[in-house]
Amino acid sequence: MNKIALVRLCSPLSGQETALKEEETAFLKAIDPKGEFLFVNEDKSLPSLFFIQTGGSEPGFKARYLDYPEPYYFLVTGTRNSLAASLEMLSFVHSKGKKGKIVMGDPKSIHDEIAAYLAYYKAKEELSNLRLGVIGKPSDWLIASNVDYKKVKAKLGIEMVDIDYQEFLEEIDGVKEIEESLIKRFQKKTKRQEDLIESLKIYKALKNICLKHRLGGFTLRCFDLLSLKHQTSCLAFGILNEEGILSGCEGDVPALLTMALGKALFGYAPFMANPSRFDMETNVAIYAHCTIPLDFVSSFTLGTHFESGLGFGIRGEVKEGPITCFKISPDLSDIMALEGEIKHNPNIPTMCRSQIEVKFDSPLSEIVDSPFGNHMIFAFNKNAALVKGLFAFLG
Repeated sequence: MNKIALVRLCSPLSGQETALKEEETAFLKAIDPKGEFLFVNEDKSLPSLFFIQTGGSEPGFKARYLDYPEPYYFLVTGTRNSLAASLEMLSFVHSKGKKGKIVMGDPKSIHDEIAAYLAYYKAKEELSNLRLGVIGKPSDWLIASNVDYKKVKAKLGIEMVDIDYQEFLEEIDGVKEIEESLIKRFQKKTKRQEDLIESLKIYKALKNICLKHRLGGFTLRCFDLLSLKHQTSCLAFGILNEEGILSGCEGDVPALLTMALGKALFGYAPFMANPSRFDMETNVAIYAHCTIPLDFVSSFTLGTHFESGLGFGIRGEVKEGPITCFKISPDLSDIMALEGEIKHNPNIPTMCRSQIEVKFDSPLSEIVDSPFGNHMIFAFNKNAALVKGLFAFLG
């Protein structure tokens, strides 16, 4: 059950405490018939709703609003001038350069709005406790994906940490033993047992770095492993993302930040992929990558990495169904979110190994005309409004 603190505001002239209490009980029961929310008295440690019971409650809000974090959510009843007072308060909030939102409508709409608010609140708290690492510099081809770490902290609450690549390489060399259970999980997927051991050493090294630096995730300049170790990190990423440790490719920081938003909102690491083919007339696209979270797929095989033919690339089968594709802009000023349906998993040899064909609900020109880099992030179900709502909530 989700706790919500009600900040009740009414006019000193209302003088109808019994009537207001009865109306409140009926109103809250109507918007939450299944008892999913637990409305409690004011508690600044909980997400708060300003419950505007009557007109004339504006002075009470002005006297207390600074005790609560923005954005301010105003719950409107539709009676006793509740809406009029809420509009005055929202105007006041805007005049102070702060954000607010009026929650009103039919009971189901209000319920869904509150549920989204709780999801945003929890996601914001998770992000504010998150540290993400950048291991090595972004790949040379990511010329439009630089990010200001101070903006990341101010906008998203995430702390970014640079980690020297040499430290990562030393961690790989320091791995002397791999758990037998881990080897057994994958040894039937490949005859290349030596490559498997080396890939699992990379997994262990990355996990050690996350523990050492208290990271909830990272992005790695992964292609350097091809020349330095003749291996890939694709399998390691698949395992770590499955474990809830965000693992992004190619040092792409905006993609990693987008993955972090997705995990905070949906509870699992989403799929990072790059576009391989667009049909602008049908709005069908193929996205692919050589790694994918292992809990994102119904099954998988281990082939070689597409560009190099070295190490492993994961070919994962993703179930057909609704999907949301999203990405934060590198300057953190905007977010793109589109919805669609996964139609099937192609197996085209000249593309990265995990491939999804997506029929988008909106024109692909939204991606082509104003792209936010090349990688996009995919999560299950159609949740574009929720993604955009979280980004707005974060300010």
